[in-house]
Amino acid sequence: MTGSASSSASGYDAFNARHPEFIERIKKLRARRDRKLARLAAMPRRKQHGEARRLLSSGSLHLLYAFEAMKAKRQLQDATPNDVVALAATFAPFNRSSEPIATLYVRKGQRTRMVQDFGPHRRMQQLLVADLLRTLHPLRQDQFLFNGGMPMALKAVEDAFREGYTHAVEVDLIDFYGSLRLPGLADLLRPLPGAVTDHVIWDLSARRSADDVFSVSNMIHPTASGLAGLSLGAATSPVVGEIIIRHLLDTAQMGQVVTYADNILVLGRGRDDAARKAAHLREVALGLDAGPLAPRVGEPAGFRDQWNYVEFAGHRGYAIRHRLNWEPSERKQREHRIAEDSTLLTEAEIAEAENKVSHFRRAYPMWLTADTWEARLLAELAAVRYYQDARPEHLTDAKHKLIIAYLASRDLELLELLPDGTTERHRQRRMNLLRETQNLLDAMASTGTSQAAA
Repeated sequence: MTGSASSSASGYDAFNARHPEFIERIKKLRARRDRKLARLAAMPRRKQHGEARRLLSSGSLHLLYAFEAMKAKRQLQDATPNDVVALAATFAPFNRSSEPIATLYVRKGQRTRMVQDFGPHRRMQQLLVADLLRTLHPLRQDQFLFNGGMPMALKAVEDAFREGYTHAVEVDLIDFYGSLRLPGLADLLRPLPGAVTDHVIWDLSARRSADDVFSVSNMIHPTASGLAGLSLGAATSPVVGEIIIRHLLDTAQMGQVVTYADNILVLGRGRDDAARKAAHLREVALGLDAGPLAPRVGEPAGFRDQWNYVEFAGHRGYAIRHRLNWEPSERKQREHRIAEDSTLLTEAEIAEAENKVSHFRRAYPMWLTADTWEARLLAELAAVRYYQDARPEHLTDAKHKLIIAYLASRDLELLELLPDGTTERHRQRRMNLLRETQNLLDAMASTGTSQAAA
């Protein structure tokens, strides 16, 4: 969603139009917040605890984060400044909260995850605490979740490859949030006050006991849901997760690694070097105080290994000459090859698939062979459109896209680029499309030869 669309959906534009003076006040509070956090970051460790407590008790910050929470929850459409002030007055990060928590079920790939949906009271406290944690616990340069995201992470891997790191092992922390426990967590997050860890990050009021499952419901006193560890959906959880990853890497004294959330790529100057470092990281993760964590260690792979690609956070990487090609995993690519399963697609389904293919391709700027992949799939979809409706314009479009895919692929014949066809009519049109495309290629070659001779 674009910035303006997001503002409109949250009700910000309407609120701003009604209360421009209050919005100006919020802008000044943001600037003041930034100065306070910068001062906190520059303080000696022994003074940060007291300053963090003062910031957590700051009425001006309460007002700012009440507004940010209502914006995030899309509650500004009919709100007034008095509503924001009233929410800010409930800010109490040192105490239990009785605000209800709802449950959402979010599907990602083949998995369905249970995510907590917090109300504005809990959300405003989480947002302030998350910003404090970012200030109190600066992350390593090789952690990219909040530092450029996946594009910068992949660039860092390529930089390491150019420096002589030839092999890598992916270490994935299984059920990362669910593996975390409160006692080690509270110690790790200091100088954040322990009471804030209890009531904002761990949220004791939503559990039966300090180390119990997270409980979610629409009731004031929710019952156990079965989810353990940190909450999925809390604004603090991604920040806390990064702090734990930093602690893990520092404890293991890991050198050349690249991380994105709970995905860690261990780099080595050879297969044995990468495997040894990954095994050591696994051993440290199993003994971590805030865990234990459950690492899944992949097999070491070389960037120049033709049969065993380097896997990292849903991507696979391999060397093409002196560059690394980073493309989505086979599973992710397979989700877009819908014409392989059936050519019985509606026009709406074909148009939607074309849009998804092009959008997916743009999401991977370091995918060196993306143009070829996109050309092949767009040719397949154009062919399916012709199979379904053999209008002349569909034939022309399919021929042109098939030729582009053929020229881009180089290693495939025309027939290999065409979907098989689900019905006899589709198979007949497939062969007609093949003949028409070959005739056009022959005509183009003949024209080129004549011009060269002239």
